Amino acid sequence: MSTWYITLKDLLLLTYDKQALVLLLVLPLLLISIIGMSTGQFLTTDDDLERIKLVIVDEIQDDTSKRFIADLAKRPELLITGSDVKTIALARLRRGDAMQVMIIGKKFSEKIDAVRMHEIFNMMYEKHPLNGLAALDVNLVTKPNTGVAGELLEAAMFALTVKFMTPIAARKNAVARKWVRSPEEEQAADKAAETLESKAIAKPKVSMALQWVVPGFTVMFAFFLINVMARSFMIERDQGTLRRLLLAPVRTLPLLLGKTIPFYLTSVLQCALLFFCGRILFGMPWGSQPAYLIPVVLCTSASAAGLGLLLSTMVRTDQQISSYGTTLILVLSALSGSFLPRELFPKMMKSVSLFTPHAWALRAFDEVLNQPHIDARIVASSCGVLLGFSTVCFAAGWWRFRIAG
Repeated sequence: MSTWYITLKDLLLLTYDKQALVLLLVLPLLLISIIGMSTGQFLTTDDDLERIKLVIVDEIQDDTSKRFIADLAKRPELLITGSDVKTIALARLRRGDAMQVMIIGKKFSEKIDAVRMHEIFNMMYEKHPLNGLAALDVNLVTKPNTGVAGELLEAAMFALTVKFMTPIAARKNAVARKWVRSPEEEQAADKAAETLESKAIAKPKVSMALQWVVPGFTVMFAFFLINVMARSFMIERDQGTLRRLLLAPVRTLPLLLGKTIPFYLTSVLQCALLFFCGRILFGMPWGSQPAYLIPVVLCTSASAAGLGLLLSTMVRTDQQISSYGTTLILVLSALSGSFLPRELFPKMMKSVSLFTPHAWALRAFDEVLNQPHIDARIVASSCGVLLGFSTVCFAAGWWRFRIAG
């Protein structure tokens, strides 16, 4: 019964510590809300945020170029705006108002009209003279910091251009002409597609950033309690409460359990609150089988509470808590993928990240939230590692507490 009395005491103390409650509960919600507004998922809803912004400068402005722009505008992934001045379009690119600028030259229609079917078939070869937009008098300028994504975007634009000019070339070929719809048939098909889209029920979109940010921040802030837990131990040590408890007929294990359980329950509440707000505020799905979230949250909180106990027995001053605890939180979060998805890590860093409990928690969350068919073995192995980490940290903290006592 002594464990539950100590647990109740610390829970009451936590409710009196408003700063700790703000750190553990309010601050994560505030950051998640800010990210939700930044991605257009909360208050500032904007469907255009996930579309690729393309500025087109049409220097020829004839029927072919206008049909080409209209064909690109059909793609829901593109947000196209026009500009009559090249310098203004490039300035928008520098400001970050666009991801690409497409400049359609005055020889565009002539180049398109000259393409034949055999040339389109030969475009798969890299050394073919038409393998690239420049050969069609189209200049595509991409932001320099986009890297591989920019190269893929340029390739996609070239593919869309090939798609546009293939019917034009096919109508000039006696064999391929019968397989191509006439311009009138294409317009009728486009109108039918627009009618179907207007009748379709729009489904709420969830930003992929939130699909990663909510679990990442949940795991990171679950381990923020180690600072609060260590400070609670230090205050009771300075006030002499711990010494009086040790003089009472209370053994070490029930004492440490009573000190750990309140923070464990707080961490579980924090994780549940973050996922609940992610669902209510942003419509973030909980995966095909949400019940799997329960063991992952419980095991993640257990590992955070175990690490918090170990840190509490190692620090002696408030400065040590701030320096050791904050450094530990930031380093583990950076290594594990709480700041950046592990899928973007190099192979070596992916292996290094598995030495952190955060990475195993994120691995389990990814399986539950993002996979259509959940592999229970991945969830079970991740939870097993988290429980093992919690047990080792708790045992080490129990040993240090006995030695120090």
